[in-house]
Amino acid sequence: MRCFLDKNENPFDLPEDVKRFFLAKVARLPLNRYPDPNYRELKEKLSSYCGFPAGYILPGNGGDEILWMVFSRFVAPGDDVLVFSPTFSEYYRLADLFGAKLHCVPADLRGEEPLFDYDLFLKTMKELKPSLVLLDSPNNPTGRSHPVSFIGEAVALCESTIVIDEAYGEFARETWLASMRGKALPTNSLALKTLSKAWGLAGIRLGYAVCGEDTASALNGARAPFNVNVLSNAAAETVLEHAEALLGRVESLKVLRDSFVRNVNALPGWKAFRSDANFVLVRAAFPWETISESIGDICLKRFSLSPETENSSCWLRVSIGSKADMDSVVAFFSKI
Repeated sequence: MRCFLDKNENPFDLPEDVKRFFLAKVARLPLNRYPDPNYRELKEKLSSYCGFPAGYILPGNGGDEILWMVFSRFVAPGDDVLVFSPTFSEYYRLADLFGAKLHCVPADLRGEEPLFDYDLFLKTMKELKPSLVLLDSPNNPTGRSHPVSFIGEAVALCESTIVIDEAYGEFARETWLASMRGKALPTNSLALKTLSKAWGLAGIRLGYAVCGEDTASALNGARAPFNVNVLSNAAAETVLEHAEALLGRVESLKVLRDSFVRNVNALPGWKAFRSDANFVLVRAAFPWETISESIGDICLKRFSLSPETENSSCWLRVSIGSKADMDSVVAFFSKI
């Protein structure tokens, strides 16, 4: 059986009882009708979960669509966009598609832990005055969360639009959005969330943004009518109604993740970084050519990290799967 550990998917499908609720809801849907264009019920359920007003929540066809809206609304050809490096590959793609200049503040991955230069990032943001700032926390592919204090400072100092991408936030010890509960989000900010990872619904493509007032207004003007179909809407509402059962599995994945890090680091020459996400960045003990010769049915994500982050090693991002999956990966590493 193949181990699909290359896309940061949740290994668990919906529990059978939750799936029955979903199918019963689908059976009652009038598929000949368009969705509610305002997604009132869905946004109310998302509001109850995340603790922010429904009027400032924007659902999308995955987080990717929301990022597309952000670029279309706030980035013009030749504009500057600021990120850390390494970071989510979609940021690079969208910057290229929209003709933006992507400026990267490099992390240092040569040591025992990833080192992000937060002072340099804030200094660069102040001097560059980019049209858009993107911070993924936990960071993809390192798995490291940025300190909430740094994110808060970046949001306060940013003179344009800033996105805090919390796609993996449910796996983290703390998040910026959770720290803001009970407060109004700054008008230029947007926290990006998804049901793909912790909730295990990658197949339905449902992401959402929790926005400051100005950002919410701008993105609603860019949103396509009926951008979330009725089936995805029904699946999202169902899991939000069963949040305890779905998110209870996150703790199991965190235990597997931390055990995997310890087991890999017990192997001579291998280095697995501590992670706040459902994946782990691994610096391999061997070049990719050697690994790929015998990798067999294990699917891992290979990275060619930027020169600034030290490019001489083979880097692998390993999604957290079942216990059997993770045992297979450790056994494979140990036998190369």
